[in-house]
Amino acid sequence: MNAIFSFEVRRNTKHWLTYLIALILVFLGIFCGNQFNLSVGEGIYLNSPYTIGFMTGMLSLSIIFFATIYALQILFKEQDSKFDNVLFSYPISKQTYLKGKFGIYFLHTFLSFVFLMLGFIIGQNLRNGSEIQTGFNSIHYLYPLCIFGFINTFLVCSFLFLLSFTRRKKLLVVIGGLLIYVLYMIILLFSNSPFMAGSIPQSLETQQISAILDPFGLSSYFMEARSLTAKQKNTQIVPITGYLLFNRIIFLLISSGLLLLTLKLFSFSAISKQKAKKTITLTDSLSNISQTKYSTVQSDYGIISYLKSILSFAKIDLIYLFKSITVPAASILLIFAVGMEMYAEIEKGIRLPQKYSSSGLLATTISENFHFIGLIITVYFINDLYWRSRSSGFILIEKSTFYSKNKLAGHFFSISILLFFFSVILIVEGIIFQAAYQYFHIDWNAYLAVFLFNTFPLILFSGFILLINDRIPHKFIALGISVLVVFTLAGPASGKLLPYPLIRIFSDFKGTYSDFNGYGIYEKAFAQRLLFGAGVIASLWMLNALIKLRKIHFKQLLFTIILCISGIVAGSYFMKGYLPKDPEKEIQSSAQYEKNFRKYENFPQPDITDVTTEIKLYPSANYYEITGKYILKNQTEKSIDKILINFNADLNLEKAIFKSETETINIAQNTSKISLKKALPPNATAFLEFKISYKWFAVNGHQSFNAIIENGSFMRISRYYPTIGYQKDFEIQDQHVRNQYKLGKLTKISKPEAPEMSKKDFINLNMIVSTEKEQTAIGTGDLVKSWT
Repeated sequence: MNAIFSFEVRRNTKHWLTYLIALILVFLGIFCGNQFNLSVGEGIYLNSPYTIGFMTGMLSLSIIFFATIYALQILFKEQDSKFDNVLFSYPISKQTYLKGKFGIYFLHTFLSFVFLMLGFIIGQNLRNGSEIQTGFNSIHYLYPLCIFGFINTFLVCSFLFLLSFTRRKKLLVVIGGLLIYVLYMIILLFSNSPFMAGSIPQSLETQQISAILDPFGLSSYFMEARSLTAKQKNTQIVPITGYLLFNRIIFLLISSGLLLLTLKLFSFSAISKQKAKKTITLTDSLSNISQTKYSTVQSDYGIISYLKSILSFAKIDLIYLFKSITVPAASILLIFAVGMEMYAEIEKGIRLPQKYSSSGLLATTISENFHFIGLIITVYFINDLYWRSRSSGFILIEKSTFYSKNKLAGHFFSISILLFFFSVILIVEGIIFQAAYQYFHIDWNAYLAVFLFNTFPLILFSGFILLINDRIPHKFIALGISVLVVFTLAGPASGKLLPYPLIRIFSDFKGTYSDFNGYGIYEKAFAQRLLFGAGVIASLWMLNALIKLRKIHFKQLLFTIILCISGIVAGSYFMKGYLPKDPEKEIQSSAQYEKNFRKYENFPQPDITDVTTEIKLYPSANYYEITGKYILKNQTEKSIDKILINFNADLNLEKAIFKSETETINIAQNTSKISLKKALPPNATAFLEFKISYKWFAVNGHQSFNAIIENGSFMRISRYYPTIGYQKDFEIQDQHVRNQYKLGKLTKISKPEAPEMSKKDFINLNMIVSTEKEQTAIGTGDLVKSWT
């Protein structure tokens, strides 16, 4: 066995970090397998062989991330420790050296993907429901792991391995990983991927070209599966024939060619010559230093010097960032990724009409796509900036200065400026799209909210990531934990792991922009949560300073206390009216309703014949109030002694009274069964008087059919009035869930060809709608009178 390979294997298997990373990847895979609901076609199960293959291919994009991180850690280890200066003197051939390095590099990357897929398998098999078919077949997972996981790992590692050992620059390796991703996305545009379902269908010739050129093989996978039926996709794997086989062979050969090219171009002597050349240049430069007399200056440790030191650290960071290639590379990534989404949102494909390229549309597109990419970029740049002086050995000189403790604040300031820079270029891109589509009305309020919904949460996140790097004494452990924080506290999984909305301080904005109403009350609510988050981060920074310096400055303490108090007050306003969502509780409630009241489906119930109601709308307060009176008439041939009355659970029931000739009954529950002492005979009438109200809060979100907002409210209000009798709409639709609660078969829906049944369901409606000044109410029916 190769000595370098065996040494690295023994070293890594004895290191606890290896097992921690494996465990993290397994848990991440469990989340993906248990939560991802990507539909690849009607009638195709989520755990069908076709879907498993597709998901494995999509998850193999993570190989780019794994390979890039491991390349920086493994392939540059000798260079970071300066061991490459003497490497040529050892009795080892370059072939043996490169084989050992590539072997351990490939093994790290591939095993990381294997652990991710292991978690995905576990997570998917923990699921149940109508979208999951029974049974488990390991071949359905091993097959795509080989054709996607193994070959894609080989390709990505070969390409980055070539860059690492021929150019010897970490930045080029990062750009190389970015280049692979961009190339994949471009090719995906020309394939018939389910992700591009809204795009214009491509010709067969274009699909064939995409199937050949796709480096990750997904286009060829779709090409071979296009003739399979839904039943075949649920039961058999996509055969590795035709374009799929040809694509995989081509990129295996390309990967092998990249390795041979690395072997040919690599040389130990080239490294030593490069180091020697740098040394000579340094020696020559020393002779040019002018000899001058030194003079002493009076030291100043006041607030101005304190702030200047922070600005000085930030200036050094910004010079380093903007002179490197990473900022242009990250900018290209953002412009490309967000630009694709902008184009897709405007065009919408042939199935939907093209949208106007308005500022609101483009600003919300930025908010939907910038946040997650910004999190990854922030983690990378902070890790690079923080550990730069340690990697170069300059940290000892740096710590000897009085204001070295301000370096963390300097990093925070510089990364904040960088995030503002990225936000600005995306806004400029949005304006360019508007100009390209000749839509010249620019809504600056829509664009300025990009800073609120993206830049400021990312700035808070950068403050937290800086603390992680400051407290963890190992660069790559800090990087790994930072990435974990991205997915758990700020990324897609944060909603599951942090159900309480106030503590999701790093999350982005999920709402929309309205030309009538802008962002509405969501803008204010988001700012309130940000203020709470600022108080949390400031407290953590103060705690970190206390641990490091054993003391706290009074001004810092006072500022933190003020920020915390403001954050707590803002957080209480943000959480006002919060109603936690519990899908399981809702299902249980529906099941209980059906068990208790389904018998009323066949019981005679009175009909509503007359409705007198008044609706008071208060759009500025997101509130409305309904008072009403029903006339209920028994239009059956039987007497009615039991009546089921339903009020919508989303509305607040303030008062409800049922009146008949002989009795009056107060109603206090949303679903109430009324037992009459004296049955309601045929053609007799009764009355139902009620008062209900509704108010929504930003923390809960609004309902699309019940949205009372400052301007442009829309309410399908008839569905929120009380109903009489058993309501089939409350029934659970999923038969698998119905079986769990022993509910039997779902109530059958009448067929279109069934004979028509006459029902006396016409009503006499008398409605008064009032609203605030400068508001106009619009509804169906005949307008009788209006006044102000």
